[in-house]
Amino acid sequence: MIASVLALLLVASPAFAVKWNGVTGELGVKKVTLSGMQFLKIGQGARAVGMGDAFTAVADDINAIFWNGSGLVHIENVGYQMNYTKWFLDTNIYSVAAAWNTRSSRGEVLGFTAASHHPKESMETTVFQPNGTGQGVNVSQLQVGLLYAIKFTDKFSFSAKVNFVQETLYTQKTKGFTIDVGSFFYTGFRSLRIAMAFKNFGPDRKPFEEGHGYIMPLFYNIGAAAEVFGEKGDPSYLTFSAESVFAVDFQQRWHFGAELWLQNAFALRAGWKWNYDVESIAIGAGVKQTVSGRSITADVAVSILQKNDGVKMFDPPIRVSVGGTF
Repeated sequence: MIASVLALLLVASPAFAVKWNGVTGELGVKKVTLSGMQFLKIGQGARAVGMGDAFTAVADDINAIFWNGSGLVHIENVGYQMNYTKWFLDTNIYSVAAAWNTRSSRGEVLGFTAASHHPKESMETTVFQPNGTGQGVNVSQLQVGLLYAIKFTDKFSFSAKVNFVQETLYTQKTKGFTIDVGSFFYTGFRSLRIAMAFKNFGPDRKPFEEGHGYIMPLFYNIGAAAEVFGEKGDPSYLTFSAESVFAVDFQQRWHFGAELWLQNAFALRAGWKWNYDVESIAIGAGVKQTVSGRSITADVAVSILQKNDGVKMFDPPIRVSVGGTF
């Protein structure tokens, strides 16, 4: 219900403005200096990233906990996953997730996530010592979250997630809490479903006693997904997904993705992210096997980056995920 109200407010407004320390940003302007805790923007889970992050309305397995927690009601018992991301400049991101369907009359689900980002140590430089002082500079980020999802009807589900976030920049440490909410709705028209997610809502942060603070990297996603060939659960079927993305510190963005399952055991994925400076096309693949009634999944995804004036800026990020249900 909260996500639906937010959607109506955004749709009804021709422009969404953010006022912060006397600076006003409007839709259509890249407000890239407004938000901090940038690691919260990095997508987790190879399956979702392989679909170009167009996962808000797909969200039917443990990956939903990172994108739209209301989709966790599709888990029958217990789901788990471990993720590794090789990010820009040889930095690494590790995350884990677990969810438990309580099998109550409302299909309530409890979930847990943790993510850690550790950039490589860099050398401190100053105006008078541009070649380095000999002192190393370390940066680290941490996120731990607890989620609650409920299935109000056989067509509508809702979720709320509370996250503890912490960022350490050399000797300065900033921490606090954020909230994510999501909703998932089956329209009744074939397999079409629509979903919304509101992520990283929280108070402003100020890492230093003096100087400017920053707002959290707020995201609002609204998307739709449907099977365009076959039906979910068939030996082979094709899902297409599209979603609109509003970020408090950037222009409007769009995600498009597709996933093809073959014999319900092998998956091929592809996606496209519009209006990104570096990221663009994503591809991925996955396998799923059932052993003694327990499913095991393994997924991989690669983000193909755009070149800047023909120059390769970074190596493509690679994600690997292993998980399952029991």
